[in-house]
Amino acid sequence: MGITTVNMESKQSLTRSTSSVAILLLIIGIIVIIFLNTNNIINGSVKNSIEDINFSSSLNNTFNLGTPFLVDYSTTTGLTSIGTRTPDISTEDFEVTFSGFGIINHDNNTIKHTSNSSGIYITNPDGTVYQKGIMKLRSEKGNDTATAEYESIGYQANKEIVLDNGIILFNSSIPKGELSFLNNTMAVYKDKIEGGLNITTIAWQWK
Repeated sequence: MGITTVNMESKQSLTRSTSSVAILLLIIGIIVIIFLNTNNIINGSVKNSIEDINFSSSLNNTFNLGTPFLVDYSTTTGLTSIGTRTPDISTEDFEVTFSGFGIINHDNNTIKHTSNSSGIYITNPDGTVYQKGIMKLRSEKGNDTATAEYESIGYQANKEIVLDNGIILFNSSIPKGELSFLNNTMAVYKDKIEGGLNITTIAWQWK
């Protein structure tokens, strides 16, 4: 009886050991495959230019943005310094508000709008400018509104002009309103800020 028990325990121990070894070998195999694939990706990215990559199906490595679908002309209405004031206003960070007007083109229709925006304007140590905020658009007829969350990086082109590029995420408030086509859409945009006061924004819908 004692010998039988020992033999059974030995067999169970051997089975557990065999299973552990099999699991260990499987894990090692997976790690090796991941390592080899990673090396192939890295080596491929070094050897190939972007033109060599095969973007089959609906993807492509070139885009034609076409004509901007949104243009907005705004004027700064408020600046509140964030943190300690500095002698050089061009290095300060601000909370900013601005309002304006413009047009949105959609399906061969031109929709006039007004805008009210608020956000932050931060000058980084390397001289680049970061902006983030919310623009509220209202159609001229006043029957629909849309919210546009924007974020951008720019630079001081000269003493009076800041240029930046960024993205806008839109959401409309009324399901079947005049601006409902903006709901859950995205745009890329460019800003030109003149004298810290006048802002021209042009945007292209990203499809």
